[in-house]
Amino acid sequence: MPPAIAFPFPKVDRYMGLRMGVDLAGLRPGRVTVAESARRLQREQSYGFLHGLWWVWLADGRTAASVPPGAGPAVNALLEHVREPDAVFDADLAERLKQPVDDALGRAGLAPTGRTLRDVAFACNAPLLRRHRCGDCRRLTDASLPLAEGLEYPTHCFPDGIVYGVVADGAVVSLAHAHRPGVMEGEVADLGVPGTAPPWRRRGYAKTAVSAVVGHIARTGGEARYGTSPGNHASIATARACGFVPHSTQLILAAPAAASG
Repeated sequence: MPPAIAFPFPKVDRYMGLRMGVDLAGLRPGRVTVAESARRLQREQSYGFLHGLWWVWLADGRTAASVPPGAGPAVNALLEHVREPDAVFDADLAERLKQPVDDALGRAGLAPTGRTLRDVAFACNAPLLRRHRCGDCRRLTDASLPLAEGLEYPTHCFPDGIVYGVVADGAVVSLAHAHRPGVMEGEVADLGVPGTAPPWRRRGYAKTAVSAVVGHIARTGGEARYGTSPGNHASIATARACGFVPHSTQLILAAPAAASG
């Protein structure tokens, strides 16, 4: 559950709102706003699946759910009396939300939701950033350097995306990058953190790569977002060590990008 005190992140909020089809800045805390958006019928760039339902509860109490066209009334009936952010993690509620969302996806010729994703998200900006400088950290614009075993390059980010890696023994051993969602990429870095290869862990390399991505976007006044599962304590610790603070919790009912049948 996010703390009562929240920091303002207008660019992250606008970025999230554009992807959800909701004006997050115009919401008042305490009541769920349900909005229908055609974006729920499209594959999310950089992710490869649909966000059939996307419910976000921000740290200051604003909350909105984005659903496919036609699912709004039924979802609103399920959420209109919800007042606590912990409801995002309610398995029974998520199961009840699936039916109207799946019905709407089916009418559009799409497969039903198959995964339930719950994330906690953090945000950071220039004043909050804590830089870490362990190892040889470089911006990467191609896949020319070998990778340590277990890591994969975010090739969709080359050559113009934001990718930083720590190099040791001639190979990239730790990586962090900004996703390429096609929305506000020059103003918000939505972090992906493939992590650090096992032999090089506990050396501060992940913190170094993450803080380098944040520093890159923050140089021009941008903000960064970092999402992870609530049980991934190591990832949460990395975010906090780099200066990230709680921004939101979210529930996503994910569906395959391909049409059914």
